[in-house]
Amino acid sequence: KQWYQRRVRAIKIEGSWGVTKTGLLDLYDHNDMERGKKDIYTVPGMKYVGDIKCIEITVRGKDGWKFQYIEVHSGRNMRATYFYNTAGIWMSTKSQDVSKYRMCQK
Repeated sequence: KQWYQRRVRAIKIEGSWGVTKTGLLDLYDHNDMERGKKDIYTVPGMKYVGDIKCIEITVRGKDGWKFQYIEVHSGRNMRATYFYNTAGIWMSTKSQDVSKYRMCQK
């Protein structure tokens, strides 16, 4: 898939009990991370990290991506934690963008 090779994402999730990683995020046979679309990723088997404090997004590729927010669910009750892109960050490996971005709860 040509579009998949241009934009690869992964998220490290930091919580009160430790750290876990999603691995590569890709919706098979779907052009995900497109403007105006909402994509949902389910990553089974991730380590429970307690209350979610921070996330760190990593991208590879020159195809720019600007997200509105990232919603992470954790625990038995699947409580949501939101991370908003209030700074308007564009992510890619182009020199004017960032390829790694860390956000924490206030």
